[in-house]
Amino acid sequence: MPNDSVIISILLPVYNGDATLQATLESLLTQSYNHFEVLIGIDGSTDGSKAIAEAFKDTRIKIFEHPENLGLANNINFLIAQAHPNSQFFAMAEQDDVYVTERLQWQLEVLQQQPEIGVVSGIAEFVSAHNRVKFPGLLVRGQQFSQGEALFRFLYTHQLKVVNTCMMFRREVHEQCNLQFRATYGNFNVDWAYVLRFALVSKVYGLSKVLVQMNRRHDQASVTQNKWAQFKASRQLLKDFRDEFSNLITKHDYKAALKMHRKIELGHRSKLGIVVYSLYYFLLYFDVYFLKYLAYRFQKHLKIYIPKK
Repeated sequence: MPNDSVIISILLPVYNGDATLQATLESLLTQSYNHFEVLIGIDGSTDGSKAIAEAFKDTRIKIFEHPENLGLANNINFLIAQAHPNSQFFAMAEQDDVYVTERLQWQLEVLQQQPEIGVVSGIAEFVSAHNRVKFPGLLVRGQQFSQGEALFRFLYTHQLKVVNTCMMFRREVHEQCNLQFRATYGNFNVDWAYVLRFALVSKVYGLSKVLVQMNRRHDQASVTQNKWAQFKASRQLLKDFRDEFSNLITKHDYKAALKMHRKIELGHRSKLGIVVYSLYYFLLYFDVYFLKYLAYRFQKHLKIYIPKK
């Protein structure tokens, strides 16, 4: 493929990803649309990630190795700066996800046919050891994102519903609006903060198609270990955006966002914590969701410990 035919730059930040990177790259390199480059940022990795990428011997792959870890946001920003000058779109990718063959083609068609749209995402299928779940429900049901300030408030109060691992966005919007990925919360909420700001400057479109399978079977230990750090960072984001965008986010919006966040946290508490906080949140909000969730967990607990006759 000639260098000047690059239309899409795929951004693939990598940190110790050798368990899953091969499958990710295979799914990207076999896309039905092939005028792209894959920019890989090996970010302080100590495993065989670089060797796996090099073994493909594909000229579309460009590898950048950082001896010291830059962090997710800085790694992505670095990759954006290395993009081919003719590239018009950036496509996000993650090291443990597998993309459907038509992903780039479907997204490019939307962006080329509708110039007012700045970012296109789609449906992700979460694959765990126990089940498969499609997200976000809004797109699964065939609905579409609201736009502008309405979408900004929706994503603020309901958390990120735009699947970051399969986003494709216009370079022009990113550069002209001086957008960037920020390390405000370390490696947490990099995508959420970016999409919130993007929603205020351009339209966001969601394809009602599965674009990616997100494999979370390989990192369950790390997910559990970092979950409460993630929650702390998310609480801080809610406060920060409330203060920065006080003209858009009301006290009611902040309370609604915090309530949603507490619902998410609840499922990760200890058994005693679920009981205590379910009752506390019910009294705080008078929302029967918390009592229903407590009853659900109690019934689930009984099924485990009471043998079937």
